Amino acid sequence: MTIECNNQHECKRKRERWEELQQRFCPLGQKELDRFLEKIKKGKAKVVFDKHFQKRSLERSVSEIDVKEIISYGWVIERNKTTKSKSIVLLGYVGRNFRPLHVVFDMVSDDLWVVVTAYNPKSHAWKWNDRFNKRICFCNPEDVE
Repeated sequence: MTIECNNQHECKRKRERWEELQQRFCPLGQKELDRFLEKIKKGKAKVVFDKHFQKRSLERSVSEIDVKEIISYGWVIERNKTTKSKSIVLLGYVGRNFRPLHVVFDMVSDDLWVVVTAYNPKSHAWKWNDRFNKRICFCNPEDVE
């Protein structure tokens, strides 16, 4: 499926800004992930699953085991911060077919992360590069043809 952007200039502007921010913040997110994993190993941190994840996981065939695999072996592709929260997106591959998965976490604290959602980026492949680790389109889906 080929998607055509109706406002390539605006999409390009957003992509360039996103790339600039992620170059700065993904390494920080990776350090946060590494620290979180150390705390999990010591039993001093936990992951909880949001109701939205529980609903969507059934529709998208994503298990809690898949998410735990991504936490252990995935890597940070996005880190976002607002005044109220920090979130992180991990990419990893699961199963015999190495299905790509993006898992979105709300980083509530240093020892509590909430799985907000998980999805196969192939469902919106036009948004991602061929390795699914870099967002290339920032159009609103209603604005593309």
